[in-house]
Amino acid sequence: MGDLALSLLIMISLLGIAALLMSLLRKYRLRHYAIPVRDSSKGHRFHMVDMFVNSTYCNVDGSRLIHGAQCDICGIRVDDTNMKQANKRIPCRAASIKDKQTRHHWVQGNLAPYSDCLVCGEECGVDRPLADLRCSWCKATIHDDCASKSEVCDLGKYRRFIVPPNCIEVKWAGVKGTRNRHMEIKNVVHPGIERWMPLIVICNRKSGSNEGELLLQSFRDVLNPAQVIDINDIRPESALEWCNLLPDVNFCLLVCGGDGTIGWVLTAIEKLKLQNPPSMCILPLGTGNDLSRVLGWGEGHAGAVDVANIFSNVEQSRAVQLDRWSVDIRHEKHFGFARPSKTYIMNNYLSVGVDALVTLNFHKQRESWPALFAHRLINKFCYFTYGTKDVLERECKHLHKRLKVELDGREIALPELEGVVVLNIASWGGGCQPWGTGPTEDGWITPKYDDGILEVMGLFSSFHIAQLQLGLATPLRLGHASSVKITLHGGNAPMQVDGEPWEQHPGSIMITHRGRAAMRALGAAGIKGSSTVTSS
Repeated sequence: MGDLALSLLIMISLLGIAALLMSLLRKYRLRHYAIPVRDSSKGHRFHMVDMFVNSTYCNVDGSRLIHGAQCDICGIRVDDTNMKQANKRIPCRAASIKDKQTRHHWVQGNLAPYSDCLVCGEECGVDRPLADLRCSWCKATIHDDCASKSEVCDLGKYRRFIVPPNCIEVKWAGVKGTRNRHMEIKNVVHPGIERWMPLIVICNRKSGSNEGELLLQSFRDVLNPAQVIDINDIRPESALEWCNLLPDVNFCLLVCGGDGTIGWVLTAIEKLKLQNPPSMCILPLGTGNDLSRVLGWGEGHAGAVDVANIFSNVEQSRAVQLDRWSVDIRHEKHFGFARPSKTYIMNNYLSVGVDALVTLNFHKQRESWPALFAHRLINKFCYFTYGTKDVLERECKHLHKRLKVELDGREIALPELEGVVVLNIASWGGGCQPWGTGPTEDGWITPKYDDGILEVMGLFSSFHIAQLQLGLATPLRLGHASSVKITLHGGNAPMQVDGEPWEQHPGSIMITHRGRAAMRALGAAGIKGSSTVTSS
């Protein structure tokens, strides 16, 4: 009996140790972030092209192409049926090479009209359909006979943003022989490029109506493919591992997406507590994009991808700081029990009432029919529809009787209203600037995103929102403060933080300053919207 008890005790101990090890392993995996690198030896990264604009020929058999496949990374073009042959016969541009210098990666033919030779200066690509070469790194063109006279590549006019392949050392990760076996970056060294500010592009290929995928393709064509991160597959924390590999380098992020994606990446930066956090540029996609508007990056990207213009904007941008706020929610107790408390992070604005109701109705409908809400115009029309619906139903009527608003500890007397909005930035509701763009007669000033101050305004109804959007009404300015407390009682109310809506139960909502994030503002907007703009 004693031996059996001892055996059971040993077995229980071993099971406990195994459970502890599994728990530690799970925690390690959550903390372990790495930058994956595509193995170029496995072939190209093709996307389908419905129609080639210029005269195009297959890089495998030389046939004329109307439509076909093109590699995102090296740019070869092939007939649909020749993709497997291309993977076997034509090497793709590699993210990492074992060399002291970056070499040209030449691709045969399909040169742009009026291309000049890098060596002799004469026109290229005129002798035959697939004549002469183009470098997929620097985009230079050269005659077949001149190629031996130029081997070292300077990465072209965008070298300041590119991580050269010879500066990257990779390693294999995962169990050998399994499907999760992959390469990831082990080490990166500084290339010695003057004013080097490597650009990391973060985008979701599903953003917008195929806009995300087009942007990813365009940036892979110019940058090192390891610098272009699709967060539909890879978490933002893995993209930010660049900052740990080169902590002394000032990285720049280009986040392609809406306010939600920007908030996600900013939270990842804060979570990692980086020694030298990157600054963030924005390429707005989708609807809303209030933070992008305030920082001067525009209301939304649409149409063809002009990489040259995007890089120019990044170069001209200025470093600024963005206030971030903690939204701590504590629920009322019922029968001695309370719902779990929650904490959100606010970058743009928060609202309780009619404004959040429109957002909540739109959000529920978009989750039911996601394919229907892929276009910006459809989204705006639906917002208008839900706003019009609430004008008739007035679900948030008499909300002021159930709210208590305190600014820096001082309670504000509320008139009859249906919503309260707390602003960190000047833009709200997809471009509206309700607070105004300059000092008012009663002394209110323009909201700034870096002054540690929040502006609080009231909404009378959905109709009032429409009037504000059209510039036909003024907001009900309740005041400004460095901390705001809103207490809700007597029933639920719709609420949203930066476009994320939910049904809020009775309780207290405390908004306090959390810190600041490094952003980049474009042009005069960065100067006008901030009191602490500095040149990079």
